Amino acid sequence: MPKRVIVIGGGFGGVKCARTLRKELPKDEFQIVVFNHENHMVFHPLLAEVVSASVQPKDVGAPLRQLLKDVQCRTEDVTNIDLDANQVFFESDDGQIRSMSYDYLFLTCGNTVNLSLVPGMDEHAFPLKTIGDALTLQAHVMEQLEKAEVCESPERKRRYLSFVIVGGGFSGVEVAGEINDLVRSSLKFFSNIQESDVKVVIVHSRDELLPEVSPTLRQFARKKMEQAGVTVMLEAKASMTTPEGLRLADGTFLHAATVVCTIGTTIQPLIQRIDAQKQGGRVVTDPDMRIAGRKNAFAFGDCAAVTNSLDGKLCPPVAQFAERQGVQAALNAVACIKGLPTKPFRYQMQGQLCAIGGHSAVAELMGVRVSGFLAWFLWRGIYLMKLPSLPQKLKVGLEWGCDLLFPRTLAHLRADRTKRVGRAYYASGDFVFKRGDTATEFYVIEKGEVEVLRHKDETCTDCIAVIGSGDFFGESSLLDSTNRNHSVRARTELICTVLGRNVFTQISSALKPVKDAVASAARRRVSMWQNVPDVRELLDTLEIRAVLEPLPMECVGLSSSVEHVIERMNETGADLCCILDDQQQLAGVITRSDLLRALEIAALADPDVDVPVIDIMVREPVAISVNEPLAIALSTMRDHGLKQIPVLEGQKQKTPIGCIRIEKIVGLVLKETLARRKKVPTA
Repeated sequence: MPKRVIVIGGGFGGVKCARTLRKELPKDEFQIVVFNHENHMVFHPLLAEVVSASVQPKDVGAPLRQLLKDVQCRTEDVTNIDLDANQVFFESDDGQIRSMSYDYLFLTCGNTVNLSLVPGMDEHAFPLKTIGDALTLQAHVMEQLEKAEVCESPERKRRYLSFVIVGGGFSGVEVAGEINDLVRSSLKFFSNIQESDVKVVIVHSRDELLPEVSPTLRQFARKKMEQAGVTVMLEAKASMTTPEGLRLADGTFLHAATVVCTIGTTIQPLIQRIDAQKQGGRVVTDPDMRIAGRKNAFAFGDCAAVTNSLDGKLCPPVAQFAERQGVQAALNAVACIKGLPTKPFRYQMQGQLCAIGGHSAVAELMGVRVSGFLAWFLWRGIYLMKLPSLPQKLKVGLEWGCDLLFPRTLAHLRADRTKRVGRAYYASGDFVFKRGDTATEFYVIEKGEVEVLRHKDETCTDCIAVIGSGDFFGESSLLDSTNRNHSVRARTELICTVLGRNVFTQISSALKPVKDAVASAARRRVSMWQNVPDVRELLDTLEIRAVLEPLPMECVGLSSSVEHVIERMNETGADLCCILDDQQQLAGVITRSDLLRALEIAALADPDVDVPVIDIMVREPVAISVNEPLAIALSTMRDHGLKQIPVLEGQKQKTPIGCIRIEKIVGLVLKETLARRKKVPTA
């Protein structure tokens, strides 16, 4: 029975490791297995070239089965590793978790993208980690050019042609340069777009681009990029991404239809599950790259904290080091098998290269600094030689040669964006959609509130309803197949689940409760003021203070017990209790119907521990600001089926100052209506 060697990860390091092992170990004595989610190795330095159509996607992904002869390649996802039992667990093709034993293990699964560091980035920015990411971004960039060509609004045209890249490291600079080249070189094929309409911006939190290279090359890179039309914003931190663009920490908003994020990585979930010593989330290794405390398990690459014996520092997470680590780890394993001593990892970085667009680059090679066209030529040549197979070298070389002689292709694949489920993030004041927009999506509010705006004329709008967490909107136009007849704007920071037209139609048609709820909401929202326009006009003139009542009982804090709330409700006869957070802002409410949940929780809880109100309260409750028109309050109450709601001091200052009840509103309306009718003379 041959011994089994498992390599987890098919990147630069994993491929070098597997190739070296196969070369050094007898085929009849050792089986080598490589697990990688994709069946190809991605040559990441060329992803920016895919975005700009300089390189074809197929030439950036090297098929593992063709690269690794006599190696078993598997695409199942590895879910866990038991280092004590020498077992790897993976999700098989039928969805079941299965295991595979090993004699030697090599862990080199890299990192994964984490866009959640900035609110809205995950929902509205483009990452650049895979070939699929590069293709999606390429298609999107070309789609913006097509939209700008036929756009009649100068404001929308500028947004279509604005591209913001977050991050000024190698990836950010390269993709910014490639997008700038692609867009500007394509303008000769578009008659309605001027070069001054195009805006490419790099947003970088540090004081200089490319902190990895020397100051001279940094300055050269910035100068050349700015000459090519790229705007560089340094010491600028992204704070929020929305469908309209990027907001910076200083409040500046960059309107753009394209935001590319090249920052934000996190440790793979697999690494987090492994029972091994970690440093900064990376697996700690001995000098020979064996996992600390293990004899037959090695780790290297981005997922491992490998010390370079040359200088005693941790190796940077770059491909140049991963390749050398892969070879050395494999040779160390062979030494272990043969009973020979292993060697610590030791490597001197040979140089760094970065393309900055316009057939220009910056490079540091063996201590020599090069910039401009010569650096670009060296960059192309060196990376061409690094491609893992001869066919790939020939194909990419031909592509680059043709790129110098012929214009790039402007064709792109259009994906169907209507049949999808996604999430969207909006800042307070952002429009989700405007009156007249094409109805393509249905929205369910996860967090926050929106206000529905009625247009009196082209310049004047008024708010007719407030919709909050757990509710939905956008259904009427989808059901009627018409354009939007109202605008919807985020009242607070807003997160929505978004269903495309096709998904919404399928779900609402198949599930009767959903269909009934949507139809009922549509009728309610359309017909509320249809038969009583004079009541609407009356309510617009009345203030909430006219019907404001004190809260039925004092507010309580999050640490209060349900038992205390019940006692006070019984004493005061209240059926509403407001719960405040540490800043005395409204965090939730409890009504008498919510107390039924306390019985279920109390039955399962420790009898000696009081049930806190936070366990049963309604979070992010529907509330209204005291300065809102009474019409909005009544619409909101009807939309949610509420008989009373809290009134807050303001939209931002969410301190409860009282409540309003439906009976008092109706009573006031009847009184005012009768009084007005008495003043009108009969014919």
